[in-house]
Amino acid sequence: MSRITVVAEKEVRQLFKSRNVMLSALIFVVVFGIFTIPAALGGMGEAGNAMDTLGFYLVLTLGIFMGYLFTAQVFLREKQSGVIETLLCTPLSLRELWSGKVAGVTIPATLLTYFSAALITGTATIFTGETLLPSLPVLFHIIIVVPAFIAATSGLIGFTQFMLGMRENQILNFGIIFGIIFLITFVRELAGPGFSVTWGVVAATGGLALLIILATTWLTRFLSRERIMVTLPE
Repeated sequence: MSRITVVAEKEVRQLFKSRNVMLSALIFVVVFGIFTIPAALGGMGEAGNAMDTLGFYLVLTLGIFMGYLFTAQVFLREKQSGVIETLLCTPLSLRELWSGKVAGVTIPATLLTYFSAALITGTATIFTGETLLPSLPVLFHIIIVVPAFIAATSGLIGFTQFMLGMRENQILNFGIIFGIIFLITFVRELAGPGFSVTWGVVAATGGLALLIILATTWLTRFLSRERIMVTLPE
């Protein structure tokens, strides 16, 4: 078993034991997965295209937010509690530690996102009275691209949380996550109700996620134990 896997398993177990965090995430998913659907379908025209739009944008937004929520627990929690000092004394490299934590965030966030996708599909089907399923490009987007985007945004936020102090983290992380969500919303509004999700759109989204992952992985070379230690709260 690799050291990255060990770190990932530890983070997954701790997240699932954090009942308040998991309950908050579940409530958020249920609220957006149920109560936003009637209004969303009503303003999107043809039901099939509306389902694809919801599957593409809403599921992606929920996944990114889940990653943001869990990243705060995985990275900042250990800086606040001082546990990170112990981890820095282990044989783990900083890239292994970062990778394991990102994987530990991505797994539960992805599972909740899959649940949200199923909830959105079921709610839309009940609301319209007809079976609504996402198209193949949107299904691929939900299964493959959304987890990649969760890993990308979680990795970027986690990197900044390692690099910066607590106050700077709160400001920058808020800006990163809501900047990404705003960009997604802006693109959706710009595309208009006639927008259709094609394989090209899905490929471009997946390519962006991969680019962020590769860029952040390269940036981890600038991490240092000394840098992390000086950003710990006094």
